[in-house]
Amino acid sequence: MQRRLLAAGPHSGAASLATSVEAELEALIARGELGPGQHINELALARRLGVSRGPVREAARALERMGLVTVILNRGAFVRELEIDEALAIYDLTALLIGYAAGRLATSITAAQALELQTFVTEMEAAAQDGRHDAFFDLNVRFHKRQFTFAGNAPVEEVYLAHTRKLLLLRRRSFDESSNMQQSNAEHRDVMDAILSGDPETARQVAERHARSGRARFLRAIAYRQT
Repeated sequence: MQRRLLAAGPHSGAASLATSVEAELEALIARGELGPGQHINELALARRLGVSRGPVREAARALERMGLVTVILNRGAFVRELEIDEALAIYDLTALLIGYAAGRLATSITAAQALELQTFVTEMEAAAQDGRHDAFFDLNVRFHKRQFTFAGNAPVEEVYLAHTRKLLLLRRRSFDESSNMQQSNAEHRDVMDAILSGDPETARQVAERHARSGRARFLRAIAYRQT
């Protein structure tokens, strides 16, 4: 199905188009439509999006800088194959970052912010019950991103996003089972309870425990066995 992207205006059109193509390519990777190791066909994608090959090539290079794509001279662009050891290292790092954000929120969260995060939890519960894996995954990503935004430390949020973006290559597998979605969201409720308790140390510990549980779900999902 072709999806035509339109530029925003005469002055910002080129930049807007490049950004739109980049977002579309990232979404294809996140949804698994382009899997690890798969060649990114510039011509086919350009036709699908209704653009020339130039913006597609620029998007691939941008995603290469993000760690999602590998560009090989004379062969083209490929979705990156993330090594398991690197993925586990990212999980270890994000556990610390998620704990940090939760701890900050415990002493600063507003009623409006709490309501928004609780709404995510409610929507994830419905998605888990209905078996809507893609919806759950997207809500989960947004739930954690908003915590970092609300925590108010832009450099930490930037580090978190830069590293967790790479996990898009593998992380969706963690929610293939409905039981994994339900368990993950039960932990989200625990994190929210800890944040709302106002105790930063408790919030940090509960959030880090959630991240470590996510790491364990990831390992089970890919049937990985450490030697």
